[in-house]
Amino acid sequence: MHRFAEKQARISQHRAEASARYPALWSNMIAEWNSPGPDDRAWLMYTANYLFCTDNVRWAMDPVRLIHRLPQAPDVNAAQDLKALSFVLLTHQHADHLDIDLIRALRHLPIIWVIPEPVLKLIQNQVDLPRKYVIVPGELEPFEIQGIKITPFTGLHWEKQEPQDNENDSSLRGVPATGYLVEFREKRWLFPGDTRMYDASQLPSFGPVDGLFAHLWLGRGCAMLESPPLLDAFCRFFADLGPRRIILTHLMEFGRTMDDYWDTSHAGMVYSCYQKNYKHIKMLYALLGQKVLL
Repeated sequence: MHRFAEKQARISQHRAEASARYPALWSNMIAEWNSPGPDDRAWLMYTANYLFCTDNVRWAMDPVRLIHRLPQAPDVNAAQDLKALSFVLLTHQHADHLDIDLIRALRHLPIIWVIPEPVLKLIQNQVDLPRKYVIVPGELEPFEIQGIKITPFTGLHWEKQEPQDNENDSSLRGVPATGYLVEFREKRWLFPGDTRMYDASQLPSFGPVDGLFAHLWLGRGCAMLESPPLLDAFCRFFADLGPRRIILTHLMEFGRTMDDYWDTSHAGMVYSCYQKNYKHIKMLYALLGQKVLL
């Protein structure tokens, strides 16, 4: 019982600290994002939600404000601060990846929205996005926006469930999701998105990539276990995708219960696994507001 109380207290502390620091983190992130420079960069808007500046083109993937997941957090003037966005890539409909109020606030700007069909239906019921600014990605149909090549593919956001007593076959739990290969300035970065089936053979073979963003998930309801059951499968899956670098994200998602709350202690487990088994791959983790050089 002591372990559970200790983790719950730690989560409450994380929430309070994130809320208090958020205005400064946001302001610094936006200032850096708007500053021209020679480097290609990414920033964590939340746990697995990104701002990018690549070849001085500014774009985002699943943009989310902290208040969307933590109601007591301060709000920000996103419509003003994100007006330099050229385009946005969306992946799936889960609440920690889809901030409808933010999309509504940005709808008047000339932003290109890349929205998978299942997500588009949901958004259209709530936000009147100009159709001329919407691209519905097709499976493995590359397109370019301001010199950035984007190849969409079907993600693996499906989890096998064991059959119940009155069922014969196992079923799948999850939602349709889209991943992206993004290429810019002779760099190739892979975004498999939220993944629940760790079988790299189920994804297209893109060959070696400069890096990828890996969303941490080591088994449903397993965050309190000393040895999460999918640790080895997680590490092997992302190593099999051929990256030179891995950026580990999806840590400290405040909408989750402690049994599903992955934090820096779990990131340490993944890091140790890579140090032991995949030393040729550089790995680091990133948290809210942090900058990553691509």
